[in-house]
Amino acid sequence: MTAPYGLPTQELLRGLLSGPHRVQVTGSPGTGLELFLNTPAQKVLAQSAGLPLSRLTALLPALTDIPERLADPSIVRAAWYVPRKPWVGTCPECSGRLWLTRRPVLAYPGVAGHVCRRHRRWLLADADKPASIALQTLPEVLAAHRQHRLLTRSHPYAQQVVAFAAAVVWSWQVQGWKAEAIWKDRARRVAGLLGCTPAAVEPHALLTYPETISVARLLSAPHWQQRLRSSTSEKEAAAAALVQEIGRRAGRPWLADWLNARARVRPRSAAHTDPLQQWCDAAAAGADAGGLWAVHQDAARPADYSDRAGLLSSSRARSVLDEARAVFLTGGWEPVSAPSNGARRSCVHESPERSALLPVPARRCRRAAVERGPP
Repeated sequence: MTAPYGLPTQELLRGLLSGPHRVQVTGSPGTGLELFLNTPAQKVLAQSAGLPLSRLTALLPALTDIPERLADPSIVRAAWYVPRKPWVGTCPECSGRLWLTRRPVLAYPGVAGHVCRRHRRWLLADADKPASIALQTLPEVLAAHRQHRLLTRSHPYAQQVVAFAAAVVWSWQVQGWKAEAIWKDRARRVAGLLGCTPAAVEPHALLTYPETISVARLLSAPHWQQRLRSSTSEKEAAAAALVQEIGRRAGRPWLADWLNARARVRPRSAAHTDPLQQWCDAAAAGADAGGLWAVHQDAARPADYSDRAGLLSSSRARSVLDEARAVFLTGGWEPVSAPSNGARRSCVHESPERSALLPVPARRCRRAAVERGPP
């Protein structure tokens, strides 16, 4: 809105909120990226947009999530805060008409909106310019994303399933898979596209994404859960068959033997450090959805890039992290469970695919969603 008039965003915001009332605006779009409004400010914005507040909140459902710091109803308050959920820059080819100089269109990728299938890009997080990874030479990632999308449509706990599968694959990665052939080759290909070393790619979700989705699809299938609820002898046979199938789909026929060897070395701690064993036990016990997809804290895949780099790169963790930051690998979508409160963020336009972090009123939001469209 500000660009056609040559106005700084803060001036337009203060102009919209001005009137016979006190106004307080905290922060700036240069540091906060995301705009939050309290209830009085929402009413003023609705009046400026020429819409009833109920209609405005219907178009922007996350508008009603007001941070506690802004809850004072006696003053019109707005604030720019750092997004509290993972975000990415949208595909510039999909949303090019909305991009301005140093003002890219930012979005919440949601459950599976981190890949633009139309233009074959894995979207990264940079607030100043387009940042993504070309996937033309990574067909296995595109195929995994297609299956991921299908899973989100068919399974009510798809996000938790993928997060649990990521923990399963992470437990293998930190126990010796980081140098095996398939991941090593994939890391080289991604590093060649980004101009960094393979070590900077190893902690990123893309490296293990195909295996994560393969595991998620198998664990979400009711067939395997039913088999594991059988008698003790059949349960053991079903668990062995499940591991064999995971190895086949992941392209690692040696997986079952490798896991058996690891379990013999540390049988007492396997239930706590091996999420797959935990899942098999929970499924056999008939656990509900909450218990089936709850990852033990010791086995969870770290959400922070620096934590993963430290566990995979040991003494080189700092240099790996610096290199990953330079190519924008440290932000964006990660296969981690959503916060338990499920809170949505204010002033974020939500679409079925993703939510744009555009501080624009309702009329512009509607047009932006149509022009951007799902990838």
